Amino acid sequence: MPKKNINIWSKISRGYFQLKWRFASLRIRFKLIIIIGLLFIGLYTILSFIILSQGKQILNKRLEQTCDLSLQHVAQVIKDDLLLYYDHEADQDVNSEHVGHIREAIFNISNEKVEGLKYAGVIDRNGNFLAFMDTDKSQPGLNTANPQGKRYKNLLRKQTREINGIIEYILPITAKTSAKNHIYLGVTVLGFSKEIILQPIKQATQMLIVLSIFVIVISVFAISFVAQRMTRQIDQLSLAVRKLSQGELDVDIPILSNDELGQFSREFNTMIIHLREKLQMQKFISKLTVQMIRNGSIAELPPEGEKREVAIVFTDVRNFTLLTERLGAEEIVKLINIYHDLQADIIDQHNGFVDKFNGDQVMSIFIGKSLADDAVQAAVEIQKSIKLLNKKRAAEGKVTLTVGCGVNIGEAILGKMGAKSRLDYTVIGDVVNVAARLCSIAKPGQILASELIASRINNDYPKIKLEPVIVKGKRDPIPIVDIDYEQVFIM
Repeated sequence: MPKKNINIWSKISRGYFQLKWRFASLRIRFKLIIIIGLLFIGLYTILSFIILSQGKQILNKRLEQTCDLSLQHVAQVIKDDLLLYYDHEADQDVNSEHVGHIREAIFNISNEKVEGLKYAGVIDRNGNFLAFMDTDKSQPGLNTANPQGKRYKNLLRKQTREINGIIEYILPITAKTSAKNHIYLGVTVLGFSKEIILQPIKQATQMLIVLSIFVIVISVFAISFVAQRMTRQIDQLSLAVRKLSQGELDVDIPILSNDELGQFSREFNTMIIHLREKLQMQKFISKLTVQMIRNGSIAELPPEGEKREVAIVFTDVRNFTLLTERLGAEEIVKLINIYHDLQADIIDQHNGFVDKFNGDQVMSIFIGKSLADDAVQAAVEIQKSIKLLNKKRAAEGKVTLTVGCGVNIGEAILGKMGAKSRLDYTVIGDVVNVAARLCSIAKPGQILASELIASRINNDYPKIKLEPVIVKGKRDPIPIVDIDYEQVFIM
């Protein structure tokens, strides 16, 4: 294949794929308008072409029938005169009389005001005009001065032909002499202006074109309206999905139809409701459980769990019982949630997980390479932040809370715990019990930590060694320290 042809095909192929890509990028509404519009225009064009073709055939047939009848009428009227004309060809007076009758018949055709008739004539068998009338003349009259008569000579069949914008209908005139023999007498001819006789077809075509444009314009608007109604539900779904991807759950899709899209919208609304419920439920389970569910780790853990080193931080509100006697239930819940929210944010910032809120108590878990530092830093930050919050609330005359804090490190068992219908992913073991015990004996604003976790932290925190404590279930006392966070600077 020549290189030039290859380049042409390459351009065509590239143009096709660009057009395909552009079409694929259009909104569904415009795709529907284009596809349905093109289908409608194509079908309407084909139908119009068929109707117009049939109309032309009908008009042409009617025109031929009209001309044929006119020709036959003239032929019947002048046939006898033509016979007598040939019989008395030598007698000029008699001959002139018959020619006069022939011319009168032709003149009468002119008087009938046949639309589009340009001329009419009778030609004898020698190709001479016996009568000829031109309707274009201001004062039409009959004459035989037409040199074109010879072209009609010896035409033995009915013919239709076009010459210089004139459509001629020619009918041979014959007389029957016997069952099988006919005498050829001549022809009669009618000439019609092609422009005039085709004017109805032209007008019909123009009217059909105008009507087609009108119908197409109306159809485009109608298709656009229908497409908009069809895609409006899709637009609502698209908007809802976009909001959902941005974290907005306050989405409710209006149901605009009862078809598949309407059913899909109902299912989408149901999904959103379930998603809201699940997100609300997540607030009531530990973040560690949620994370393990997302990572698919829970299903992979053995039923008995696994041993891992963890750091545990317990915080507990001091003198909470006295507060419950002074405050109402709503005030207590609101107050506790303020302090719980502060602690949860700090624990999260230091890579920890709030395992559970047990009334006024918070239990958090730290896992990872820097678990000791993360746990102690979180405890310090909690105490310092609570002091700042209390200072602000006290200035406003509001109730304040203080907490004691216990921190420990060691091996614990992590796993799915609970019943078949209610599971949680949490930790159990002595490390938890020791942290809880340290928290219970800590004074307001104090951080008690096991000597083990104090020895594991990288930073040299100021600490005060205290008397070992005895924990239930433990034979030997546990060495502990008091973290002096007042001298600690946290970045």
